[in-house]
Amino acid sequence: MRFAVVDDALDADAFARVGAFVDAYVALADGGYDPATSREGWLDEDAVGGDDDATTTTTTTTTTTTLTSAFWTPRRALAAPRCAIEALAGGCAAALGLADDDALAGAEWWIQDVAWNERPKAYHADCDVAMRDGVGTRTFPAMASVFYVDGERGGGATAAFDQTTASEAGEETASGLWPETPERVFACEVRKNRLMAFEGDRWHGVLANEGGFRGQRVTVLVNWWRERPSGARNLPNRFVSPTRTARLGKCVPVEPCVVKRASYEDDRAAWEAQEMPAVAGQSVVEFDYRSG
Repeated sequence: MRFAVVDDALDADAFARVGAFVDAYVALADGGYDPATSREGWLDEDAVGGDDDATTTTTTTTTTTTLTSAFWTPRRALAAPRCAIEALAGGCAAALGLADDDALAGAEWWIQDVAWNERPKAYHADCDVAMRDGVGTRTFPAMASVFYVDGERGGGATAAFDQTTASEAGEETASGLWPETPERVFACEVRKNRLMAFEGDRWHGVLANEGGFRGQRVTVLVNWWRERPSGARNLPNRFVSPTRTARLGKCVPVEPCVVKRASYEDDRAAWEAQEMPAVAGQSVVEFDYRSG
C-alpha cells in the first residue's frame, strides 16, 4: 500500500491563500450556499479551447442535482490554476510525484469543516458510481489525499487501512472488505500544512477527537483520477480567481513509527470505535499486524 505524509507542504503565502479561500467557502456554506442545489454560472470545461486556456467561462446557468459537493480540476488547470485550491492541487501533485503522470485526467476536490462535537467521518472508500444499462459500475481514484488546514490541537487523526472493497478485489467476505482483516493500518494526526496521501481505493476514515479538543477540524480533500468522476461538478464562476501554482514549502517527509502487533484482534475494538489504539507521542503511526 502506497502511503506518504509530508509536513510543511506549502510555503507561507500559498498556505495563507488556501486558508483564505477555505474561510470564504465555509462562510458561504454557513450562510446556506449549497453547490448541489444552487443555480449559477459555471466554467464549461468542454468549451475550453486548449491546454493554455483554463479560464474560459460560460454564461449558462444550471441547476445541479448530484449529491456530492466536489469540484473538478482538469489536468491543464493543475498548471494554470483558477483558484487557490486548484493551486494547492497542482502543488500537491508535484510534491507527490504525480505531476508528470500523463494517465491522470485531473483532480476532484472538496472542503470539510467539522466541529469538535460532530461525529467523525465514518470509514469508507471514495468511489464514483455510474449507472449503465441499469447496472452500477464503481471506479476509484488513482490517489487520495488529505491536506490539513486547521485542527492540530486535537482534531481526529485520519486512518487508512490496507483494505479495499471485496467486490473490487473479486472476492466475497463477511465484512465486504479485502482482505477480511487489515495487515497494516496507518494513522496520521492533524498538523497544519500537512499532506497525507494513499492509494485511492483504500478503506479510510476519521478517528475520534482527543478529549480536550474544542475547535474545528478543517481539511481539503484532493483525489486524482484517470477518468473524470460523474459526480464532480464544474467550478462555479464565483470561485474563479486565476493564480499561480502553489509554491511548495520544505516538504519534509514524515516516516511512520512502526508498531508491531501480534494480531489485529489486539486493536479491533479500538478501530471499530474509531479510536486510536494507545500509542504515546507519535503523530504518524503504522500498525503492523503481519507478525502473527
